[in-house]
Amino acid sequence: MAAAGKIAVVTESIACLPDDEARRLGITVIPIPFEYAGREYLDGVDITPEEFNKMLRPDLPPAVTSAPSPGTYMEEFCRLASEGYEVLCISPTPSVTRMYEAAEQGRRLAQEEQGITSRIEVVDSGTATMAQGFLVLEAAHLAREGASMDEVLRRVRLLSSRVGLLVTLDTLAYLAKTSRIPRIGALFGKALQIKPIIYFGQGTVDPLDRPRSRRRAVSRLLQLTEERLNHDGPLHVAVQHANAREEAESLREEVARRFSPETLRIAEFSPVMSSYTGPGLLGLAFYEDPEGHRA
Repeated sequence: MAAAGKIAVVTESIACLPDDEARRLGITVIPIPFEYAGREYLDGVDITPEEFNKMLRPDLPPAVTSAPSPGTYMEEFCRLASEGYEVLCISPTPSVTRMYEAAEQGRRLAQEEQGITSRIEVVDSGTATMAQGFLVLEAAHLAREGASMDEVLRRVRLLSSRVGLLVTLDTLAYLAKTSRIPRIGALFGKALQIKPIIYFGQGTVDPLDRPRSRRRAVSRLLQLTEERLNHDGPLHVAVQHANAREEAESLREEVARRFSPETLRIAEFSPVMSSYTGPGLLGLAFYEDPEGHRA
């Protein structure tokens, strides 16, 4: 389903957007393919987070994932262009995945090989999950209001310089078994019992702390979030979790008490993300809007 305005917004399932919200705003969500326990899935299509969490076990081999193919992006771009839309695709940072590169290749295929003349823009969000999702939602709202592509791009680029994601993992056991360990997990050596805190934003992935207790990790998560606030605009926050709903609810209450954000939601990690982190992840995606726009 295309956006109501003349711009169609595209993203990947890694953005962790609720299905009903994506449908309501006309956002095209490209599912990420992965294989687990001998079966192939499309993230968020063939399996829900709840179903996947019941299957997830530390003794099984890790999920095998890949970026959607350039052809998948090309097909969606061509479909939307044929319906009369310009296309804006907002992808996760290349520091953690090749999706941005695949989307760029899909754009070139659509324009150079398929002859699509409609404008197609691919934007690196600089982050991932619901931090990326915030940019997608803003773009979709602006598109429905009739903003031009240049106006939407300006807003997305402004907010991408301010949006961030802080997460703490309850275990490194899952991450240690995947190809992501050289990038993130190995930074913590063999101390798999720690509860690391990692920041994703502005194209970087930075390990910030390595507390050894869950209580300390959550406290540091809030403290590190507060240190990143400029207090120069309305604050928008998403509490993220992987099979940790009760803790996420408690964290949401503490965020509301401490920061009084203008918007506050809970967003569960998609199955493909949970396969990397394992259960128990908690995180905060957030940004302050210096122009005072709604989320």
